[in-house]
This record gives sequence, C-alpha cells and structure tokens, in this order.
Amino acid sequence: MRFSVPILCLVLFFFFASAAPIRADFVYTLVDATDGNMLYGFSVNDTTGELTLLNGFPIATGFTGGGNTNLEHLAFDPVNKFLYVANRGSSNISVYSVDQATGTLAIAPFSPIASVANQRTLKVHPSGSPLIVGADVFASFVITPTTATPAPNSPYAMPTGVSPAASALSPDGTYYYAGGNSGNFFAGYSINASTGEMTEIAGNPFDSGASNPVPVDVDSTGRLWVFGSRQAAMRVYTLASGVPTAVTGSPFAFGETGFASTAKLHPNGNFLILPNRTRAYVVSAAISDSGAATTISTVSGSPFGTSGSTSLAAVYNPAGSYFYVSNAGSRNISKFSVDPMTGGLSSLTVLPANTMGTTGSNSGIVYVPSATTSIPVSISGRVLRSNGSPVSTARITISGPNGFTFTTLTNPFGFYLFENVLSNQQYSISVQSKLASFDSVSVTPTGSITDLDITESTPPGLNRSRR
Repeated sequence: MRFSVPILCLVLFFFFASAAPIRADFVYTLVDATDGNMLYGFSVNDTTGELTLLNGFPIATGFTGGGNTNLEHLAFDPVNKFLYVANRGSSNISVYSVDQATGTLAIAPFSPIASVANQRTLKVHPSGSPLIVGADVFASFVITPTTATPAPNSPYAMPTGVSPAASALSPDGTYYYAGGNSGNFFAGYSINASTGEMTEIAGNPFDSGASNPVPVDVDSTGRLWVFGSRQAAMRVYTLASGVPTAVTGSPFAFGETGFASTAKLHPNGNFLILPNRTRAYVVSAAISDSGAATTISTVSGSPFGTSGSTSLAAVYNPAGSYFYVSNAGSRNISKFSVDPMTGGLSSLTVLPANTMGTTGSNSGIVYVPSATTSIPVSISGRVLRSNGSPVSTARITISGPNGFTFTTLTNPFGFYLFENVLSNQQYSISVQSKLASFDSVSVTPTGSITDLDITESTPPGLNRSRR
C-alpha cells in the first residue's frame, strides 16, 4: 500500500508518541560462583536506559559455576523465548521461558540440559535451533518447545590448537566460529539448521598468526571479525564458503592488550565496541569501506572508562542507543549512551559495586526486548530508472529514530539491503545517483520487506509510504 498523507501522519505521530507509556525491556546477567550460580534480571527504562532490579531476583539456578570469568554463559532465543544459562561447574544448562511482558522467568520443561564439561560459550541459531556449546568439545542440541536433543554425531572433538572462549554465528546461521581461550587457532563449522549437525569448514582450524583469537562477529556482508586479545589487534576476514581470507591491512591496531568480550558490531554496522578486561574501559572503532578494502580506526575519545572492575561482557539495546557492560570483578553494570553517527560513548552511569553479591563473577549479559518492543527486521529492494532498468552503485541511506542512520551502495543489478532495522518505527530512505533523481521514501515496517523498489521520480514530487 502506497500513499501520501504527511500532515495526518505528523499529527498521529506526535499524538501516539506523547500518549505512549514508557516501555520496559530487560537485561539479564549471571554471577558464576562455585557455591551456586545466581541469575539477575533488570528492567530497562526505555527513555533513559537505566536499570532497576526486577522483583523476585536474583534466582538461584540450583547448580554451580566454575569460579571463572567467562564471556558467554548466557544466551537468549527470541524465537522460542528461552534463556539459556551455563552451569559450568555442574556441566549442564538451565533453561527458562521468558515472559517478555513482565521479565519473569519459568523453568522450561526440559531443563536442565545435560551438557559437556567446561562450557565457555553458548550460541542460539537464528531459527531457534540448534543451541551450540563451546567447551573442551563442541556440542549441538536440537531445540523444540518441549525438548532438547543432541544433534547427530554431537559432541564433536575439538580441533588441535583450538580452545574457545567465545564464538560468532553468521546472521543466517550458516557458519559458526569459536576460539580465543588459548592457542593461535580458531575453529569454523557449517551448521545444518534442520538437523543441528556441525560440519568442519574446509581448512579447519584456521591459524590467526597470533595467540588468543576471539571471534567477535560475522556481519551481513560476509566479514568475520576476530579480536587478538594478547596483541591489541583486530583481524578481519572475508568469507568464501565459510573459509576466511584476511583483508588487506589486517590485523588492525585496536586499543591495548587485554582479554575482550564479544559485544558484537553496532546494529547499524558502522562501529565495533569491545570491553577491555584488564583496563576497565571499552574501545570503539569505526568501520570503513568493504570487502578486502575494509579498514577500521579508533573513534575519537576512546578508550571510554567503565568505572568498574574486570569489564568483560557487553550488549547493545536493539536500537543501538545504549551499551551495557558487565563488570565481573565489581559485580555491577555500566551503561553508556551511544552516538550512532560517530560511535562515541557518553552519559556513563554505573550500578553500585556488588549490586550482584559479594562473591563470584559476572559471566555473560543479554538484552531481551519486551513483548511490545520492536524487533530487528530487514528492508530490501531495487533502485530503478523510470524505464525499469537498474541503477548500480547508487548511494542509498536509511535514517530513523534515535539518530539511526546507515548508508550502502546498490549492486550491479540495483539491489540494496538494510539489516537490523527495527520494526514499528518510521524511517526515511533516500537515494543519490548521477543518473537520476529520486524522492525520499517513508517506511514503517511491521516485518521484513523484500520488495521496496525505489523508482526514478516521475512525476517529480512523488512520495511513497509503505507499511
């Protein structure tokens, strides 16, 4: 449906914006302790980003931790609404159903999952299954609403020279990478979403050339980001059938040495922000160019102090306007506001030290949107001349709430793609090309859109809206 009612839309926008109640999302973090793991839940003020401990928390999982600082002992599955908690000392995984209206948790019918020893990282496939565990071996579990079953041939022997501290999944769930606890190598697998089976990628494992390579993320363009925590360097790879090839100029300087978490790329894809475990700060880096020409550069103002001890794991809210860091040593959480245009951080607030008890250490953090919040979706289509021919290398920009903006280029067939766009929010898409003029397009996606074509202005002044 396409229409142009700018005045009415403006009136309705301000009416609903002023009438809308403050929505609470949720943040969960685990305190790993040998005398019993404790799970903490917080509500998030949608306006300020501040955290408030939820009633009924903390919750004892009933099992023990390993007494170590870890990065990814928590994982949230937005499909089945499950929260997974690694109990490293008990070699199992607690599973909770999350009420996204209240933040309360209920034990899932198949909890706990009997797992493998020395669990260090949990990842959930984008479809909700499988659940992948990195430990002394790799394990994969097929998940249904009521069961968790080992995938064919799981567990899988750890490749020589690999020890996972953290892991990364490609956005479509096809490829999985893990490493960073020790050694120079990281592992790579293809994932069968139907069976949950893991298959080694050709050439596995992969020599990073330096110690402790931590897979950070795989972005929508097919680049793998690996942080070398002992060298203060970021390694960037392009992927062909999952096989990594280092880009020109990799590795890139990235702050100082110090074991860092997998905080992931910023939702707009323009920045990478990681905590430094040993120096109580985070480093933000801007990403430029693409493919083999990719470069990164430290954002002005980095590093940004957390005012916490052992700043370890971190997470963004879906809009990327807030960045939360769990401080394992001081058992509290630091919150930053994020400038999506520059990657700069500001407005630091910190929960009091020992908010999460006086023993153990935080070992993971996840952000769970409320039931009414927006979810990440994609918008794609083509840029076309009035005669239907494609416009290649057109500069196409999407802008939205909280300063969100992202720019890309169309491919030779005129196609473009924006990922990690939030649903139920209004965006403007503009096109710049030397070949033709284009009017801006207004779009408020309720789900992913695959056919938002933008055609040369004929007649001038034409506006389109899409829901």
